[in-house]
Formats: sequence, C-alpha cells, structure tokens
Amino acid sequence: MKDVIQKFIQEIVSKAGLDNMPDDFKKEYSDKLAAEAERRLGIMALAELDENSIKDFEKFMADKKSPKQSELMEFFDSHITGFSDKVTQTLEKFAKEYIEGVQNLKGKKLV
Repeated sequence: MKDVIQKFIQEIVSKAGLDNMPDDFKKEYSDKLAAEAERRLGIMALAELDENSIKDFEKFMADKKSPKQSELMEFFDSHITGFSDKVTQTLEKFAKEYIEGVQNLKGKKLV
C-alpha cells in the first residue's frame, strides 16, 4: 500500500505542477502529503466498520500492537465490502481537493 500511496503522491504533485521543485523540498512535501493520504484512508476505513468489525479491529490492534500497513489493509479488505474501490474514491477526492487548492494558490501572494 505504501507504494500505491507514493505513486499517488508523485502523480498529484506532477498534476499540480509542483514536480519542478527542489528535491529536498519535494521529498519533505511528499512525506506530508502521504501522511495526509494515510490519515484520510484511516478515517474512511474506521467509518466503514460496523459494530462487530470494530470489536474485531480492537482485538486485532491489541494482538498486533504495531501492525504492518499490509496487515491493516488485509484486515480492512476482509471487513469492508468494496474496500479497494473506497480507497480509490478516497484518494481521488483527496487529489481533486489538493490540485484545486494548489491551482487557487498559484499566482497569489502569501502573507
């Protein structure tokens, strides 16, 4: 999943026209965008769980302590109908908001 998010971030940075920024800035900025994408995916996934799945998730987290991202994705995929489609929709919504925000800021002076 981390590869999917990194590829997604590279695409939206490019679509927003920010891919010509210095590499160190782009790396730090991409890391922040990836964290936001992961946060949004987590919120979406938790909101999709029903009461029984929430109990399963609590047990899963208690058993795993610090699960790998792949383990989390497997859990959500097995507990949320159409999970991969919902991941795609969540990322597409984030991309749209991000690109529109960048376009709105271009040419404006930041105070």
